[in-house]
Amino acid sequence: MEVDNVHSLDRALSRARHAFHREEGTVHWDIYDLGEPGERTLVEIFADREAVARHDDSAAVASLLADLEGLRVDVLSAVEYTQLENTATENKQGELA
Repeated sequence: MEVDNVHSLDRALSRARHAFHREEGTVHWDIYDLGEPGERTLVEIFADREAVARHDDSAAVASLLADLEGLRVDVLSAVEYTQLENTATENKQGELA
């Protein structure tokens, strides 16, 4: 990811952080830099399933997703990320066998 896009990504995530912290039912929402350009991990914790549903249906989520799409950022859920990691591990083990 180009440096300008990384800065744009960080600005979009910062705007989202401020919006999401104000949402009722948000227990924790933060961004973690993985040390690789343009790679970020988001951790979202909500009080209950209703808070998750309100969050997922919010204008703030729609705005963030539009920003990420405009930046051509790949968004992976925890499940998708785990599946990729498992596949990579299996491939690596296959190569070593």
